[in-house]
Amino acid sequence: MALPLAVLFASALLTIALFAKSYKEAQSYLTPMTFIVVIPAVASLLPGFDLNPKLALVPILSTSLVCKEIVAGTFHWNYILLILLSSSVYAAAALFIAVKMFQRESVLFRS
Repeated sequence: MALPLAVLFASALLTIALFAKSYKEAQSYLTPMTFIVVIPAVASLLPGFDLNPKLALVPILSTSLVCKEIVAGTFHWNYILLILLSSSVYAAAALFIAVKMFQRESVLFRS
């Protein structure tokens, strides 16, 4: 489950960073991504967040919730498969967008 999540965020970060003209500008664009990653991961540790089909479609939250369940010794194979499938779809979409960005001439030959 970590591999599709890593591909998703690597593609998203790369796509966002392509809009920047300098290193500092890229850092300012990518800083909010830290909050996008940390907040759902911390939310999964709060009481009341249990794994269900709706939460299984939220990328970081679902992975954190299933990891919490696995550590507790509970294996919900149908949720694990749903999370893996949805994360793979999100990763494929992000990778597709990143590839499309690199196919633009304005991105490749920026002056």
